[in-house]
Amino acid sequence: MNEDLMVFTKLRLEELLGFFEGFEDAKVKVSEDGNTILASVEAEDTARLIGHRGETLRALQHVLTALVRRQTAEPVYVNLDIAGYKQAQIERLAAKAKEYADRAIETGKEQFLRPMNPAERRIIHMTLQAFPEVVTESVGEGRDRRVVIKPKQ
Repeated sequence: MNEDLMVFTKLRLEELLGFFEGFEDAKVKVSEDGNTILASVEAEDTARLIGHRGETLRALQHVLTALVRRQTAEPVYVNLDIAGYKQAQIERLAAKAKEYADRAIETGKEQFLRPMNPAERRIIHMTLQAFPEVVTESVGEGRDRRVVIKPKQ
């Protein structure tokens, strides 16, 4: 990946953070993993940057991705994490998926999780691939789309 693109990404992220009061001292790091730019932010009081259930974080990632993609013809993805929120979220969702899978196996009944965004649903599906006793399915429309965990018959 082009080093200039990495510098561009870091500068644009720092500019975006400038729109939020109190993040002048935020530490921004960028690295690459194949065709993905991994960007991270460490700062005080990151809750405002993360937002309710990560909504602000996803919006920042979307804007940053759009800015970066305008600079190159190559397919590039941006993965933004703030204060380790995404990794912690993956671990929480994986634990919840396992808990609901165990419940589905014990009761023999379908388990419905709360509505989730596509990235969260994907974590559930991927986690439960290791559970041959259950199958997962996404049901519903739009913001009401959720994962159902079903015991295998």
